[in-house]
Amino acid sequence: MVHEAFEGFDIHHYMEVSSTNEEALDLLEKGISSETVIVANKQTEGRGRTGKSWISPEGNLYTSLIIDQAKDINRLTELTFVTAIAVGNAIQSSINSCNIQYKWPNDVLVDGKKISGILLEKKSNTNWLVIGIGININHAPLSTATCMGDYGVSVSNIDLLKELIINFNKVRKQWLSSGFYAIREMWLKRAFKLNEQISIKLADKLYEGIFANINENGRLVLQQKNGSLIYFDTGIL
Repeated sequence: MVHEAFEGFDIHHYMEVSSTNEEALDLLEKGISSETVIVANKQTEGRGRTGKSWISPEGNLYTSLIIDQAKDINRLTELTFVTAIAVGNAIQSSINSCNIQYKWPNDVLVDGKKISGILLEKKSNTNWLVIGIGININHAPLSTATCMGDYGVSVSNIDLLKELIINFNKVRKQWLSSGFYAIREMWLKRAFKLNEQISIKLADKLYEGIFANINENGRLVLQQKNGSLIYFDTGIL
């Protein structure tokens, strides 16, 4: 493990972990005093939202940011959008001619294929939030996914992490100083299937309708056939 600091974060670099989010939560149990990044070359039990596994071979970026949100504890869901934009900007810096899209609630796509996923987890009874991020650099484990290597890009996980942290700090600063409105607008400009028919599965129930908007609280607005609106939260585990 290499322990150093950059861009305001302490960094812990592992060759292999079960999950960077799990490692981050374990680190919080032991106690930390500053914002921290966990990065691993490989995960053996990587996970996404709703308990799905995240296939994690060596060669991609697997990282978790531990951030202190004491001042903004009621705005945590907005950080999903902040993080997606930071990820999109980091990828765009390496792949110039591509179509970055944000798929609600926590995916980043390139040309319609998933290249990144985000998982937010809250540490109970604390102000710490863990933001797990996976970005496909050299491998796209699923047929519906893509990776940076498909676009002829060669970058190390640490160099991409540095670019990600630079962008995260920049977008987060804008969010903290100006609020969610500008972040929401940036996200909506690249929203996947905005104003199109989509389906959302929640608690084993399927909802269908037009993806009409993201409201001022970060909730997805689904317009049904009868014109009624349903609101969905991104959620934090």
